Amino acid sequence: MLFFDHNATTPISETALRTYACSLKEDWQNPSALYREASRVKAKFELERERLALLIGCKKESIIFNSGATESNNAIFSHFSKNNCSASHCLISPFEHPSIKDAARYYFNNRVLYMPISQNGEIDLSKIEQILDRQKIVLVSLMAANNETGILQPWLEVSEICKKRGVFFHCDSTQFIGKRTPVELNQCSSFCASAHKFSGPKGMGFFVSKIPIQFQTGGLQEGSLRAGTENFPAIKAMVSAYSEIHERLVSVELLAEFRDQFEQKVCAELPDIRILGSQVPRLWNTSMLITPKYDNLSWVSKLDKLGFAVSTGSACSIGKLENVSISKAFGLSRQESRRLIRVSSYFSTKLEDWLSLASAFGEAFDMLNAESSQSSVISI
Repeated sequence: MLFFDHNATTPISETALRTYACSLKEDWQNPSALYREASRVKAKFELERERLALLIGCKKESIIFNSGATESNNAIFSHFSKNNCSASHCLISPFEHPSIKDAARYYFNNRVLYMPISQNGEIDLSKIEQILDRQKIVLVSLMAANNETGILQPWLEVSEICKKRGVFFHCDSTQFIGKRTPVELNQCSSFCASAHKFSGPKGMGFFVSKIPIQFQTGGLQEGSLRAGTENFPAIKAMVSAYSEIHERLVSVELLAEFRDQFEQKVCAELPDIRILGSQVPRLWNTSMLITPKYDNLSWVSKLDKLGFAVSTGSACSIGKLENVSISKAFGLSRQESRRLIRVSSYFSTKLEDWLSLASAFGEAFDMLNAESSQSSVISI
């Protein structure tokens, strides 16, 4: 099986796995305890925080280790809803991950505003300035890279716009970290990541913020901001995984060429197929397709039988025929929304894997056509 759903998750790296197993055996003591062995683990723990800070370009004191981006995104909206008046609003893009959209609706109720976007899937910066000047906005949130289309948003520009107006800007950088160099993310008021997106362990992540954000009470861990015994083996495995991936970010231009060759071939195989966001900057590993016929679940099933794992979009919305946020953003019809397929590669994906997938799309189309013809004959 060739795996083309790496935006959903990635396999844990051998380095991270070895690090995790070794640390489970050697560093099992509670870092908060006072005896010598626990102090040794605590020292190692803080060393990993320093390593991560150097890799992503932030102050070590600003890092909170947690379970991942969903926890981070909920915490930021909870904080700003509780610490501002009932007339305050938040501003998000219409295609944010469910952990942003649902958190915004839950904590701000009907006080959620949405960024206007252009037909190519990018947000309209000039309109954002107008909204901030007109409304009482206390929190702006924009993902750095869309998890479904791969489109890179102008998050750095939005950060500057917010900074000039004294508005807190949160960036969901879950798909960005591990695929692009994160050095300028420290310009954001806060950002977050999940380890399993870059070959680290699931259930582990980190949050970076310029101000203290309360996650949960009940202990002094993480500067009293996130109580609970620290999972040091998972933290060490995560930092090891990211350190390894960070060194490979220099090769992404070549990997983008692999994706582009796939798109050329799949368009030759299926002339009526469309690619969302092909005219704007995207992640090097992502391609969002509108197939010419048949619903996306049928395509996923046929490609699975041919040995390829693809998806219909976000794993957090899996099983749904329609992708409402993407269809609204791009002005797609209901039928077009039901034909969306996402393919996403990784550093290990070879050019021949991409080209084999393109051929498989042609095969799957033939299989679906044959089934459709047979069904028509039977019904007659």
